[in-house]
Amino acid sequence: MSKVVGRELTPELYERLSGREVAAHEGKIIPIFTLDPAGWPHPALLSYYEVVARDSRTVDVALWKNSSTANNLRKTGKITLMITDRGVNYYLKARVARFDDEMEGVPQVSRIRLETEELLEDQEPNAEITGGMTYRRQADRQASDFALKVFHRLREAK
Repeated sequence: MSKVVGRELTPELYERLSGREVAAHEGKIIPIFTLDPAGWPHPALLSYYEVVARDSRTVDVALWKNSSTANNLRKTGKITLMITDRGVNYYLKARVARFDDEMEGVPQVSRIRLETEELLEDQEPNAEITGGMTYRRQADRQASDFALKVFHRLREAK
């Protein structure tokens, strides 16, 4: 059963999402959920290269600007992020505080600034989370990698 932690990221969750150690989270997926026009939860998947915590109440995400997820956020302004990994399981509910349709240097991507509304932790004492969703890259990440470019732009944003 999940429990409300508060309206702010925990120090550990803030550090995980800050981007300072992004390479340590290579291959890990952050599922996100918006509401579609019919009111259904709409899932999408982000990597740690598309999420940057600015502080304990503010998180920036990068989305393809014409995606269903971005369009849902434009309409409802609500999103839930699921941060799950070994021994970690949080649901972060947030509202859009700012929506930049185009990120400088990567115009096909929108930067969305989120303000946290509620953080829930879901850890059952007798059911340890042993891992989250992952992906495997087919080639090593190069300095010219598009996701790395988006990540650097996301971290640089004010």
